[in-house]
Amino acid sequence: MTAMSDQVYSFDPSAGGPLQLLQDGIDRPLRWAAWKPDGSSCLLVGNRGSAVLYDPAASLRTGGPAFSVVDTNTKHNLRGVAFSPDGKQALLVGNRGAVLHYDGSSMRELASPTHENLRRVAWHPDGTSALIVGNAGTVLHYEHDVLTPVPGDRAHTLRAVAWRPDGAYALVGAYASSWAGYPRPHALYKCDGVYLQALLTSDVEDDFVAVDWHPDGKRALIAGYAYDGDTSSNKLLLYDGEGFSYQPVEASASLLGAAWHPSGEYALLCGEGGLLLRYRDDQVEQLVSGTEDNLVGPFWMPDGSRALFLRGPGERVYTV
Repeated sequence: MTAMSDQVYSFDPSAGGPLQLLQDGIDRPLRWAAWKPDGSSCLLVGNRGSAVLYDPAASLRTGGPAFSVVDTNTKHNLRGVAFSPDGKQALLVGNRGAVLHYDGSSMRELASPTHENLRRVAWHPDGTSALIVGNAGTVLHYEHDVLTPVPGDRAHTLRAVAWRPDGAYALVGAYASSWAGYPRPHALYKCDGVYLQALLTSDVEDDFVAVDWHPDGKRALIAGYAYDGDTSSNKLLLYDGEGFSYQPVEASASLLGAAWHPSGEYALLCGEGGLLLRYRDDQVEQLVSGTEDNLVGPFWMPDGSRALFLRGPGERVYTV
């Protein structure tokens, strides 16, 4: 596997590109990021238990570095992180069932009912619970430090999770691999925290790596690609709660991420080879990223004034 890298890029919506490489320097391999809801800082996590806190105002306030290391007390690779809606706590998830609870000052590992690699975590909008998804169709429900497996339809690698803003259910994106053991694997699920329900089957190996609900809750953006072992084609779907519409994406590189701007005015898409796109009014336009790195993200600051991107490794399937 190609080694993870340590670059963090910043996107300024007013400029529209290219991306700016943050110059503080990080010597740790990173995989995912989450902003605190008040926008004061961003927690980035990665391999070998890496966690780094990014405070964009630190250098202005104290003259010190904008990045500071957070001790996680684990060596497991960390793949996902999310803050609770009130910003008072965060969950970090990773390999071998690792789930860490962070209260802003201390980090502790929770007893996990699985040894599967966990990839993403999303808090329920009311902040009382969270969903964690990962390999082998693993879904865990978190509440009051207790992790409970969620039963449901058969699944393979679960890649992404996002709650509808009203909290009715979450959408879960998957890698619909034929290795899952059935002729038409599922590429998308819905989960109410009690049961995982298959929503969309696939005739090809769809890999939905990003799911994000529009702030109005009326539609979700689902991004990824179909992979046949030699070539891939991009997939961009909109889901309105009842059906799907497909949006063409003319790009030679595969999509690796997507997220709506907090205003809902548009979404940014990113991917291999520095691919950077803007989706707005059912149109996809290419932006200049200024890099050929594989990009993971975007991770929007809550006020929409900037987005962060991480540089992924060369092998697509390991990027997210």
